[in-house]
Amino acid sequence: MEQSSTDRRVRKTKKQLRLALMELLAEKSAKSISVRELTERADINRGTFYIHYRDVGDLLQRLEDEMADRLTALCKDHKPEDSTWEQFPFLRDLYRFILDNADLCRVLLGPNGDIAYTNRICCILRDCFLYDFLSQFYPGDRQRLNHFCSFIVSGNLNLALSWLRDGGRSRRMRWPVWRAVSSWAASAPWVRQVCNRPGIPCSCL
Repeated sequence: MEQSSTDRRVRKTKKQLRLALMELLAEKSAKSISVRELTERADINRGTFYIHYRDVGDLLQRLEDEMADRLTALCKDHKPEDSTWEQFPFLRDLYRFILDNADLCRVLLGPNGDIAYTNRICCILRDCFLYDFLSQFYPGDRQRLNHFCSFIVSGNLNLALSWLRDGGRSRRMRWPVWRAVSSWAASAPWVRQVCNRPGIPCSCL
């Protein structure tokens, strides 16, 4: 019973610190956040903070790693052959993941986030699902695949962040996103036809 009570207190402390960090990241970059400022926002003393984390960067790194690991698991749960241009369950579940982790995505991928982490997320989406999916249509054409992956990943990431800035947690806000995703999927056969035309360079993607 005592161990269970201790575990609950630890979980509560870590949750308070993470929420405080997310609030501060919405206001400024991680480099501008001190341990003192963070613990005051979380209403936790600094000694307790250092029991769990070395510094603010350590806490941020753990938040980033956890989200990256969960996104990787989501990608690996989907087989590329189960998605088509017309039916794209991976994209549906990706936006569901973003919705479920809206606050975290806003701060980690937003203007005060680390561009290196944004690139890491893009690489996960590309390497753990999208590259293999597109390889079904462009076998052996690595240059074209890389350009097309960059186009799709960056476009959807910016769409998702725009959605969140406009209030993605509201059910009312989901439909513009789904319409945009559906429009993208519907246009994909046209994109494929254009990309397959002789004389169209890969750099157009």
